[in-house]
Amino acid sequence: MTRRATRFSRCTLPAALAAAGLVAGMPAAHATNGTMPHGYGIKAQGMGGASIALPQDALAAANNPAGMAFVGNRLDLGLAVVMPKPASTFGGTDYDGDGVKAIPIPEFGYNRVIDSRQSLGVSVYGNGVTTKYDRNILGGPGSGKDGAKLMQLIVSPTYALRLSETQAVGISLDLAYQRFRVDGVPDSAGVEGQGTESSMGAGFKIGWTGQVSDKVTLGAMYSLRTKMGKLDAYSKLLAHSGEFDVPERYGVGIAVRPVEGVVIAADLMRVNWGDINSLGNALTDAQPGFGWHNQTISRIGAAWQATPALTLRTGYSHGTQIVGSKDTTLDYLAPVTPQNHFTLGSTLAMAGNTELSMVYARVFGKEVQGSGPSNGVDVRMSQHWIGAAMAWKW
Repeated sequence: MTRRATRFSRCTLPAALAAAGLVAGMPAAHATNGTMPHGYGIKAQGMGGASIALPQDALAAANNPAGMAFVGNRLDLGLAVVMPKPASTFGGTDYDGDGVKAIPIPEFGYNRVIDSRQSLGVSVYGNGVTTKYDRNILGGPGSGKDGAKLMQLIVSPTYALRLSETQAVGISLDLAYQRFRVDGVPDSAGVEGQGTESSMGAGFKIGWTGQVSDKVTLGAMYSLRTKMGKLDAYSKLLAHSGEFDVPERYGVGIAVRPVEGVVIAADLMRVNWGDINSLGNALTDAQPGFGWHNQTISRIGAAWQATPALTLRTGYSHGTQIVGSKDTTLDYLAPVTPQNHFTLGSTLAMAGNTELSMVYARVFGKEVQGSGPSNGVDVRMSQHWIGAAMAWKW
């Protein structure tokens, strides 16, 4: 074992949680599937997000807590940069939401094997959406440039248990913190400029994964809706007195190894955006919302061990459209219209039991044209996504 590997083998979980605190202080805001990215972890992102039956790093708890049983002792630090291109049209006038050129997204994962059956770890990751327009759209005279920013940071301490050599279960406690801000948009009382509001909440995830044959592994996960504290400053803008919870999601996955050095993984996931009043309520409801629909996400990816030191990845994911055409008026603040993602990734094994992983994702643009009460309001967005992560194993 190298000196570097020995040093990390002495890491403790409290020390890892302290490092997670440093990540928590960094900005995290992005959106490709609603407020969520197309995948958690640089390796999973390189495979279109496919990960429920294929744990690859210590971010595995974000995708399926059971996966932490199979990633070994490791520390992962990553950073992605998202370059979004949101825009909207009101009555034939185009507005560019290019006030945010690039958004940094940090990630952190730590896992420690306790014995032959148990492991403890933590995954730190984020959700969010940021839009900043080049001018005022809805506010009155003197209003600033319209925009919105949501950042959700989730810290998931995780316990995983091997039921056998090939099967495991896991559970994560999801500790969440969020910040929310809207500029240039009056609430139901005609007031705007409430500033930044924050709240905290908690939930949990459970998962299972198991190798059912020499070539096939299956997985399943369920994440409870994370109940967040109300955003009181926005009680007259967001439905249900400032509600903004993290939605329930669940999914199944499969990983197949058809030949030596190749793995193909696929997931099917459901995210229940519509169950949250501030997101799911229609524009015409007594407490209007963004009119988001529940979403089904399908994703597939492949990894090829090209050389003993180099792994190459690619993937694709598709999500059903969550933005309803009758509710685009509010969705100009969060034009989360993309449905299709194409990804490329790689991992280079280096000296000292270290790895360097990289990802590029193209989030293809999609426009939703308003109808009914939102007639004349069209929203759209596309993105480029790049990222890298270092890992230390022992």
